[in-house]
Amino acid sequence: MLTTNMLTLGSQTVGGFQPLDTVVVLVSFAILMMLLKKFAWGPIIKVMEERENFVATEIETAQDRNRQAQMAIKEADDKLLEARQEAKHLVVTAKQRATKLEESIVKEAKDRSKQMRIDAEDEIEQEKRESFQEMQETVAEIAFQIAMDIIQKEMSQEDQKRLIKERLDTLGDDLL
Repeated sequence: MLTTNMLTLGSQTVGGFQPLDTVVVLVSFAILMMLLKKFAWGPIIKVMEERENFVATEIETAQDRNRQAQMAIKEADDKLLEARQEAKHLVVTAKQRATKLEESIVKEAKDRSKQMRIDAEDEIEQEKRESFQEMQETVAEIAFQIAMDIIQKEMSQEDQKRLIKERLDTLGDDLL
């Protein structure tokens, strides 16, 4: 009987195995899977797909932003390079202008110095001529006065020499 009882289906066990429980579990599992598929699996898959799309969009957005940032960095580098080149050009231009200005100022100073020297030489020459003219006039005047004195006075030759010497000494004092 023991063997017969073990082989019967239902709540009885066959060697510790309960086939009805297994069938119930399998059917319950199948029903659970269908219910999960109908009510949970679809929304879970939908949420997972939405999450996947969101993550993909975020990755794409991050890549776009990264590309934009790289382009902005490149633009900034280009502008910086351009600004450096412009600054270098400005420095070179300023140096060239300063050199030209320096050369111009030096040339002008040399020209002015040369002209001042020429003017000074001309002025000295003019003063020499005027001094010589004045000296000639003074000598002529003194000679005339000496001659007048000699004519007015009849002097001895010694007196004449003394008078001429006095007049020449006076002339020397006047010239100094």
